[in-house]
Amino acid sequence: MSPRTGRPPKSGASRKKTFQLRISEEQHAELQQIAEALGISMAEVILKGISLVKAELKQ
Repeated sequence: MSPRTGRPPKSGASRKKTFQLRISEEQHAELQQIAEALGISMAEVILKGISLVKAELKQ
């Protein structure tokens, strides 16, 4: 049996690093609402936020 199991990453690049974040109940609710409105996961919302800040820094 192959040692690699599970679904391959969507982006093609594996994500080996993890990050934990402590947020308030209000921030969690906001994050969840945004994710549901966009139809993506809360993790993807955070990743989009990182991209937006990175783009803002380039300006």
